[in-house]
Amino acid sequence: MGNVALQIERTLLGNVGPAENVIFDIIPYSAGNINYDNTTGLITFNETGRYIVNWVVVLKSSSYANGVVLTLTSSERTEITGNTNVKSGQITGMGVIEIITAPATLSLKNTTNGNYYYSDQIPIKASLILTKDDATAEPPNMYCFAVSQLIHVLSQMITTYATNTWTVYSESLSSYSGVPLDLYTAPDAVNPGLLRLVDINGDYELIPIENITVIYPGDGTVYNPAFTYLTPPDPLPVSCDSDMLAAIQSYLLVGTSVEMRLGPAVSASGDVYRNEFGVVVLSDEAGNTPVFIASPKILRIFITGNPPLLKQPKDRKKPDIEIIKNIS
Repeated sequence: MGNVALQIERTLLGNVGPAENVIFDIIPYSAGNINYDNTTGLITFNETGRYIVNWVVVLKSSSYANGVVLTLTSSERTEITGNTNVKSGQITGMGVIEIITAPATLSLKNTTNGNYYYSDQIPIKASLILTKDDATAEPPNMYCFAVSQLIHVLSQMITTYATNTWTVYSESLSSYSGVPLDLYTAPDAVNPGLLRLVDINGDYELIPIENITVIYPGDGTVYNPAFTYLTPPDPLPVSCDSDMLAAIQSYLLVGTSVEMRLGPAVSASGDVYRNEFGVVVLSDEAGNTPVFIASPKILRIFITGNPPLLKQPKDRKKPDIEIIKNIS
């Protein structure tokens, strides 16, 4: 994330024909998650964000009747044109490119039916400088990352446990049961905000994802080893959310027997089966009846002994998972 910069130059004579890209043959500077192909003239953005581009081309002549037109053209259909009615000399342009989906490409293209001939009087015929605009960017919110992690897991659970009756616990005293339908995203939103269940009466249960503490996908379920997890930023941003979530992931070793308090009337107990940034899974050694826990919602973790010092036998039988609803 961030610290992306690229400088490319053309030193060769020749021309750029109609609908062709300006080919920069040398790369004086490149840093960050970006690539340039000096055979095609394509710049490849490997991460989303806002980029600032400045370019200059020095021409000897142009066969296009109205001067020179060069256009920054991206694979995301962005076009920013620089033009002049002069057929020779220095032509400059600039633009701000917003990359929504990576990878994406960008080139500087001749968008006329004429040929442009590079100057033979100077060593640098063309130059382009690109930087990522992170000056006002805020560091990632790791609480929101944990919610995104839960969304990522839920989307896979809906496919794996599509016909099971789930029990979903929230920060309130109630639990909600039903067969999973989908994750609902508002028309103008980027990510889902609601988990939709269909209850025994055929009615919808709409649960705000941010309020979910535990998901139990039902009796007879088995953890799917094909589940994937989002990778947190490296390095982690400096924040109290980062510290807390990182501590939970670091401290709870796989196989550790725990009891977790998750609200005034909800607790979960079992062995740590997976511990990813933002989500902890409790289950037995075979992955039976897994319980998925949102790490930010954990209020208390009880462990007998100190996990880094525990030596657990290989044949240790892990207890069943259970959600205990009580007030104490």
